[in-house]
Amino acid sequence: MLRDDVKNTIQRCSMIKSGDTVIAAVSGGADSVALLHVLYSLQGELSFSLAACHVNHNLRGAESDGDEMFVRRMCRMMDIPLYVANIKVNEFRQKHDSLEECARRLRYGFFEDIGKNKLIATAHTASDNCETILINMVRGTALSGICGIPAKRDNIIRPLLYSTREDVECYCRENELDYVTDSTNLSDDYTRNKIRHKIVPL
Repeated sequence: MLRDDVKNTIQRCSMIKSGDTVIAAVSGGADSVALLHVLYSLQGELSFSLAACHVNHNLRGAESDGDEMFVRRMCRMMDIPLYVANIKVNEFRQKHDSLEECARRLRYGFFEDIGKNKLIATAHTASDNCETILINMVRGTALSGICGIPAKRDNIIRPLLYSTREDVECYCRENELDYVTDSTNLSDDYTRNKIRHKIVPL
């Protein structure tokens, strides 16, 4: 069960100590919704405080705003404090930046701003890790790139890193959790999506 897997990962990797505050990064997608739900169920047992954060990158118009409203509504129903950043990524994009790289840089800047003396939990899964390793290999990488995404780095923790996207979707079905689907995830215009849709299945 995903909850048990996440709890084991947290304990095995010493991610959370009693008294910590954990801010879950929630996009509204299945991975982050499952992460928030699991952490919510574990906060009493593991003695930590829980909040959430959301970044509206303003890249998909009304769809981006709809994702933000979805996350706001979910956190309000669960009585979880929420930090929101409204960022116009295209205004900060540098000359040689890809859209993905710029959005990531701004997102992690926001995490740094709100994460002082707190932990930021992101919803990266084993499936994301597989894709990241393949991307690094295609681009050319040192040994660190082949190691993939770390389970813990500084104050960033990834409790879902040893669970797959299929595990997450199964958890959402079993717990009747609604989530949103980013329409750009269906497009092969981005390197990660090409890897996800075409290479990984092979």
